[in-house]
Amino acid sequence: MVKKCIIALAVVALMVTVVQAADENPIKRDGDWPWTYKAIDLCTMPVYMEVGHFVQLKECNKRKIELVQVDCDSIGKGGKFPCYSDCEKIEVRANFPAIFGASLKKTSDADSNGNILKDTSVYWKDDKYQIDGSIADWETLEVCVDAWNAEVWRAMTADKKIKVGELTINVKPPDGP
Repeated sequence: MVKKCIIALAVVALMVTVVQAADENPIKRDGDWPWTYKAIDLCTMPVYMEVGHFVQLKECNKRKIELVQVDCDSIGKGGKFPCYSDCEKIEVRANFPAIFGASLKKTSDADSNGNILKDTSVYWKDDKYQIDGSIADWETLEVCVDAWNAEVWRAMTADKKIKVGELTINVKPPDGP
């Protein structure tokens, strides 16, 4: 009889412990019914990304060179009439020190009989063609095109702007470490 009482007391003591545990929020209980499992954070790990070179030229589609006739002496080409010149300011930014270049492709369009541009020069005003690469700020550069010995007689119409070339801006990081 004593044995049965001790077993009965042990069972009652275990039930009290189980009921008390049920009163606290177990990790698998969410409300009363139905029960659902709650997610627990198990591990946090860093995420890395290999970032490449980034460079941007602000509003490139709005940029253009419009050559206007100038005195040939003003571009250092005296006696090479007719002469033309224009410059365009561009805003650029990059996440690396960047060196800019430019090349001119002479073209003709439907309003000309061949290339009008003969001799040309593409250069950066004040010889500034490199930026430090502070991505937070836009930096301003100015690219220029000079033309001399232009063959304007190839133009089929007067008093009309015709496309005579395409200026391509390129960029690269500095050589070496």
